Amino acid sequence: MTYFLVPIVEGQTEERCIEKLLQRIWSQLLNAPSRLQVLRPSRAKRDALLNPDHSCLADKIEEARVKLVDRLRRDSSAHGLLLLLLDSEKNCPAQIAPRLLERSRAIVSDIAITCVLAKRMLENWIVAGASSLSGVNDLPALLPPRDQFEDRSGANWLDTQLRGKNSSRKYKTADAEAFVAAMDLLECRANAPSFDKLCRELERWIGKDRDATA
Repeated sequence: MTYFLVPIVEGQTEERCIEKLLQRIWSQLLNAPSRLQVLRPSRAKRDALLNPDHSCLADKIEEARVKLVDRLRRDSSAHGLLLLLLDSEKNCPAQIAPRLLERSRAIVSDIAITCVLAKRMLENWIVAGASSLSGVNDLPALLPPRDQFEDRSGANWLDTQLRGKNSSRKYKTADAEAFVAAMDLLECRANAPSFDKLCRELERWIGKDRDATA
C-alpha cells in the first residue's frame, strides 16, 4: 500500500527539505510499514495563503488535489493527504491553523487535508534537534546549550553558529537540507510541540486509513 502526500509550502526551505523530513519521520519515528511518496510541493506566498480574500489558497489546493487524484486513480488501494505546512512567524499556530484548515476543507471535501504551522519557522525544528549536528555542514564541533526552542529565530541561531566558525559564512536555504538530514528527530519531537503536531497528524492519517480498511 502506498501513501501519497502533497505538501503546500511557503518558502524555498520547506520546498527543498519537506520530502527528506517527511520520509525520515515516516521511517524513523512512525516505523510505518507502507511506502510514503511525497509529490512535488505546491509553493505560494504565506500572506496570500492566509488572506481569506485571496484566491491563492483555493488555487493551490486545487493544484494539489489534481496531483493526488491522478495518483489515486492509478492505485485504488492507495491513500492521499494534502499537507499545508507554513511558518507561524509571530502568530500563534493554535490560532491560525484551525482557521486555515476550516477554509481548506470548505474548498475541497473529497481528499484528506491537514494543516501544521512550525512555530516561528521551520529552522526552529532544526535547532530543537541540533544535538546531532555538531560539525555537520560547517557547524562548530561544539555547539552552545539551547533553550526556548520555539521562541527564538532558528535561522538566526544557525547563522550565528556558522559565522562563529567562519565569519564570512552565512546560513543559506541549501544548508537546511543537510541539517534536516542529520537532526535528531526524537529530540526535536520532545523540544518542539509544533513538530510533534506534524508527527501526530501523520500518525492520525495512518490510523484512520487502517481503521477504514480493517
